Amino acid sequence: MSVRTELLKGSLKGLANYEVFVPQLTRPVLRVLIQVSVHYIESRVCAPEILDLALTKLSQTGIEIPENFRELFSVILQIMQIFLRTPKGSVREEDLREGLKQMGFNDECIGDFTKVLLNYRDSLTLNYCDVKSMRSPPKRFQWCINISLVDSGVERIAQPIIVFHMMLQNGEYKTFEIPIAMFHRLRYSIAYLLREFQMIESRQKSRR
Repeated sequence: MSVRTELLKGSLKGLANYEVFVPQLTRPVLRVLIQVSVHYIESRVCAPEILDLALTKLSQTGIEIPENFRELFSVILQIMQIFLRTPKGSVREEDLREGLKQMGFNDECIGDFTKVLLNYRDSLTLNYCDVKSMRSPPKRFQWCINISLVDSGVERIAQPIIVFHMMLQNGEYKTFEIPIAMFHRLRYSIAYLLREFQMIESRQKSRR
């Protein structure tokens, strides 16, 4: 097994907190999520618009919308991005299948997902690299907690919402909200990523 394959499987393990949602995936839902993920990779469309597109596709086809479809979209998109970052030919099909199986994907979904990743890698990689260079980080980023009172009594407070305000490089402003549970998952993911960076830096220093 190549080093690159080990890195891929290690990256997939980084999605462990999402594994609880994977059993909700069926083949029809997976195919819709793959389509919108490819659309995101190949375009400048932002994630909220892509999520709306996924919901519309599921509704139009009569497919039952999974309770955690946003998390499932994140899983599919991140796996595709992780795979596209690896050099071509460095990941064997059987290792990719094994990594997906360990995450809880059923055999039908593994077959469809693997086929898309391997058969369309060249075009996906090219578009991913081109569009990635266009997506620059925000110029300014702020967040706050929005707490709404259910009634006049301060004892009853609705579930807090995290509000993000971003100023893009072109001066345009974007505002979006996420539930506090998703905010905690975001904090966890960032903390996990920082820890991985620290481990990589430690290994590099130990080799000098």
